[in-house]
This record gives sequence, C-alpha cells and structure tokens, in this order.
Amino acid sequence: MSARDKRRLALARRQLALARVARREALGGLAGALAEEARSRALAQRSRALAADYAGRRGDGPGEELSGRLRFAGSLARMAGDAEASAAEAGREAGTQARALAAADRRLERLETREAEARRAIEAAREARAAETAGGLARKLQRPS
Repeated sequence: MSARDKRRLALARRQLALARVARREALGGLAGALAEEARSRALAQRSRALAADYAGRRGDGPGEELSGRLRFAGSLARMAGDAEASAAEAGREAGTQARALAAADRRLERLETREAEARRAIEAAREARAAETAGGLARKLQRPS
C-alpha cells in the first residue's frame, strides 16, 4: 500500500465521519422543526377553541365583566393567529431542513462510495504485490535444479 493510497483512505474516512455528523445534525434540525410546527398548530387550535368558548358566553354580568371577557377572547384569537404564523414558519423551516437532510444523504452516499473505492484500490495493490511475489516463487520452483 502506497503512502498516497493511505492518505486517500484516511481522507475519505475523515470526510465520511464529518458527513455522518452533518447528516445527524440535519436529521435533528428536521425533527426539531417538525416538533415546533406540531406544537404551534396545537397551540393555535387550543387558543381558537378557548376564544370561541369565551366569545360565545352569554353576557349575564355587568358590562365591565363582559368587556373583560371579550378582551380576553380577542387576546386568545390573536394568540391563535400568532401560533398559526409560527406553525407556518416552522413548516417552511421543516422544508429547508428536509432539503438539507437530502443533501447530507447524497453527500454521505458519495463519500461512502469514495471510501469503498479507496479500500478496493488498496486491496488491489495488496493482491498485485502478493501475485507478483507468488509468481516469482513459482518460476523458481519450475526451474530445473
């Protein structure tokens, strides 16, 4: 095995390790974005339900109480809108993270192929040297003594 082959294999292994880390980070980013999207959508749904409940209550109390309930219902409706906007942003981020994961997967596959090629080249060189050595011994054995 030549020094060049050793360096090539070592480089391929380092790049492969870095690609695996990048893929793991991309996968974590995608999971985080999807979880944030789900949390935001759930918050929006709960806020809308609460706002509808408060807005639908009868006004059997004094005007100040009714006004307070309506303000609270309005706040819940705004919170639901903010949560929907946050969910939409998280959805866009999830798309970005999915593309990053796909790119990381492609790079990892390419580097795995490169590392396998480097190993095959080293093995081929090793076999060639072994065949060369074995060929020399075979010729010596065939010579008449």
